[in-house]
Amino acid sequence: MAAPGRYIFCDIDGTLLYAKGSGRSAFAEAFLHAYGVRVDMSHINFSGATDIRVVEQLLRENGLAADPARTQRFFERLPPLLDANIAKAPPTVFPGVAKFLERVSLHWRLGLVTGNIRACAFVKLRHAGLDRFFDGVGGYGDDDGDRARMAAIALARAGHPELAYLLGDTPSDVAAARANGMVSVAVCNGQFDRPALEAEGADIVVDSFEDAEHLFRALDV
Repeated sequence: MAAPGRYIFCDIDGTLLYAKGSGRSAFAEAFLHAYGVRVDMSHINFSGATDIRVVEQLLRENGLAADPARTQRFFERLPPLLDANIAKAPPTVFPGVAKFLERVSLHWRLGLVTGNIRACAFVKLRHAGLDRFFDGVGGYGDDDGDRARMAAIALARAGHPELAYLLGDTPSDVAAARANGMVSVAVCNGQFDRPALEAEGADIVVDSFEDAEHLFRALDV
């Protein structure tokens, strides 16, 4: 049985799965619906980003003032658009992820720290068949635009566990873990390779969940 005082928090995109650009096109359509402007998403780097920050960037680039009502409309429209896109092109779950989650969930509680808003996070996890491992505890892209503060929110929602790990694929994830006294686990699935993530000071670096015995030993599972 998972110990309540121990949590592993996971990023989603680039760490657990690859969504094949489904979010990018959903973002553009939702923005058009909410703000009435067709935007170019090709230059947007979602790696380590948060949904709130991407909206703010699009507003700046297009000379638009923030409008809370329109932004709320955007975030209401985004999940069903993402759901429709992913239904056509299901995400790729990285090798070893399901077995990793299955194994650690017997001993650790699992949470999320992701730049996705909560509804979109679970759209992706559901289509990937991974939603069963997560009960919703976490920090999300509709909680805050700053990843370190998102991690702090996740810890508070988890009841401030005595030990917490944060798994992610970017320097932002490593920094968020460090800012909150969490053990950082950097996964080399995304844009950043092992030397880059080691240089950021990650506590543990994993090349693949299929080659993660050193992580299992650290987690004592």
